[in-house]
Amino acid sequence: MGGSQSVAGPAGGTEGYHVLRVQENSPGHCAGLEPFFDFIISICDTRLNQDSDALKELLQVNVEKPIKVQLYSSKTLAVREATVTPSNLWAGQGLLGVSIRFCSFQGANENVWHVLEVEPNSPAALAGLRAHADYVIGADTVMNESEDLFSVVETHEGRELKLYVYNTDTDNCHEVVITPNCNWGGDGSLGCGIGYGYLHRIPTLPFLEGKGVSFPAQTPSEPVTSPKDGFTEVFHRCPCQV
Repeated sequence: MGGSQSVAGPAGGTEGYHVLRVQENSPGHCAGLEPFFDFIISICDTRLNQDSDALKELLQVNVEKPIKVQLYSSKTLAVREATVTPSNLWAGQGLLGVSIRFCSFQGANENVWHVLEVEPNSPAALAGLRAHADYVIGADTVMNESEDLFSVVETHEGRELKLYVYNTDTDNCHEVVITPNCNWGGDGSLGCGIGYGYLHRIPTLPFLEGKGVSFPAQTPSEPVTSPKDGFTEVFHRCPCQV
């Protein structure tokens, strides 16, 4: 896996390329890029603070060569340096195998919903949500405000809803499919408490050098083009694969 080390905080603004999806066994995966939390802010000592072709051009002229990238993590609130080797020899799509969008990372860790108590036999329990350790960080629709999750749940009453969940015990992002049901026998459609705001943000964690990155694996039967995991499409209107 590509080497990484922590460096000083980001300079040159609060913009970068948000890493949304990382294909398994891709160059980005091998370099330790983490979906949802990581932002690519610099490559080959070039600060990526504008949405342009600079990133793609730098990757193309460095195919099969190890290069340095700087990553800002909204989980650790720190910048780290990693080594990645752009390649077109691996089995997937793109030189890095990641989906990105250009945006600001300021406040990126604020729009999360903390799962509190989970009632037995509730939709939340059946979906495998874990009290206090799970945080909802995405869904199959845009969520920017505190009430957005509840609106999404309401519109999916009786229908499957995909949630993207981060677990603090495993330091792992995974997909959860839940079916809201107001008639399950208890309170609410999910049967779990939800916290939002400053006291319910994901705890800031130090980056551990050499730590593996875990995320839902892409099975061989899934096409590498036009991913339909319900989350890539949420975070950016125009998916960009690099």
